[in-house]
Amino acid sequence: MTDLFERVREDFPRARTMAYFDNASSHPISAHSAAALHRYVDWVAHEVGEPWWPAWAPPRDQAKALFARLINADPGEIAFARSTVESESNILNGLRDHLAGGNVVMSDLNFSPCISNYKFREQQGLDVRIVKNFNWQIDMAAMEDAVDGNTRLISVALVSNVNGYVADVAALSKLAHDNGAYLYADIMQAAGGVLIDVKAMGIDFAACSTFKWLMGVKGFGFLYVRSDLQLDVLKPSQPTGGVTLNYPPWVEEPDSASEEISFSPPTGVGAYEVSYPSYEGVVCAQESLQYILRLGVDRIRSHARDLTDRLQEELPKRGYQSITPQGNESPILAFVAPHPEAALASCRSANVHVAMRFGNKMRLSPSVYNNHEDIDRLLEALP
Repeated sequence: MTDLFERVREDFPRARTMAYFDNASSHPISAHSAAALHRYVDWVAHEVGEPWWPAWAPPRDQAKALFARLINADPGEIAFARSTVESESNILNGLRDHLAGGNVVMSDLNFSPCISNYKFREQQGLDVRIVKNFNWQIDMAAMEDAVDGNTRLISVALVSNVNGYVADVAALSKLAHDNGAYLYADIMQAAGGVLIDVKAMGIDFAACSTFKWLMGVKGFGFLYVRSDLQLDVLKPSQPTGGVTLNYPPWVEEPDSASEEISFSPPTGVGAYEVSYPSYEGVVCAQESLQYILRLGVDRIRSHARDLTDRLQEELPKRGYQSITPQGNESPILAFVAPHPEAALASCRSANVHVAMRFGNKMRLSPSVYNNHEDIDRLLEALP
């Protein structure tokens, strides 16, 4: 497998210029995805218009099918989205009737801009219960105390952007369902990096963008809505559809049995999409999802685990205390940096890219193209 990932390293030009450990912020695209984007840009620059347009549908549908396969969903449960934060906001808007008079329970390990979605609605009267973490992990006992028969939704990050902590979503789903609630999972830091099975995990709604572990571009992502919850429980929050004008000069002979202006809203998961998705996003996702599925998320995890295990062993020896649980199954780690500004400056001067979050939390997120030589460079750079 080492040989496989050394070949993978060649697919990512970023690996040739620096030791990049910030994939949890933004993952570089592969040479294959870059080539696909170049082909698209070449078409945009030189051949805009027909006859390319009829060929648009197959890549779009394939991107949905590939993502559905990645998370064990049905393609009819996948909608295109622009961002994870917007998707969660639209879910809350679409659940307005369901949430009325109830409460929402979430963890403070969720992505902070997503938490702001709930704080905004708290100002509008929604009962929002944010459970504090215990030792940088979700406190299940505290979650159970916060949930009651009036809980309508539990919101959780499957993998926390803070320290890579992997939530026990199956247990949280059971907690939600036992109390008549639904489970939303932010899979932004999970999709492509850890195994996801929305059926086995009991996830009702989920969303992610593609510019992290899906190796795609910004401004494009996916929304998962369980099929039996579509339209009925989760109402479309941004109505869209087709309009027919049944009067002159639009038609020569109006149909007297039809309205002058009729509206046909989309059915199924398409009701959550507004206008066209990003073409660039589709083209890149189609290529990157094929790439990820060829590698296999299980092999991607095994490769990353080898690197994160070493980081968990080496950095505490150098005074960097880990706030990521041992044995945690994600490619994201976070450590308390004794001297954060010095560490960041030293890494930058050595062309080693890390993230510093929440003041002194150094986050490292190795991916498919990283290797032990990159870790050697990081260790040499750290003060």
